[in-house]
Amino acid sequence: MNILITGVAGLLGSRLADWIIENKPNYKVIGIDDLSGGYKENIPPDVIFQELNLVKDSNHLNSIFEHYKPDYVYHFAAYAAEGLSPFIRQYNYDNNLRATAAIVNECIRHDIKRLVFTSTLR
Repeated sequence: MNILITGVAGLLGSRLADWIIENKPNYKVIGIDDLSGGYKENIPPDVIFQELNLVKDSNHLNSIFEHYKPDYVYHFAAYAAEGLSPFIRQYNYDNNLRATAAIVNECIRHDIKRLVFTSTLR
């Protein structure tokens, strides 16, 4: 079973990756993050890590889906800017909405039936 986690360097993504590695040793975890809000130190060592921006690196994103053929996709990549969101609307639009659309499109393109995501949009 291959599990793809976006936002793997953030709090939610890294905790989920830890849990899967500890509790499902036969699962392979592939992690994506652009490291704009997370920390590389958060990523468990057993994660196959790809540093990329979901919006700007769409070709690379497609190749990750082609190569690893994830069974589950957990989409936790989003920019949380409590209190700043009204002032950086374009940045939030790019990072949160367009990135989510990119993941959903790849899931559709690759016939992935199990997509779980969270949003920090307010």
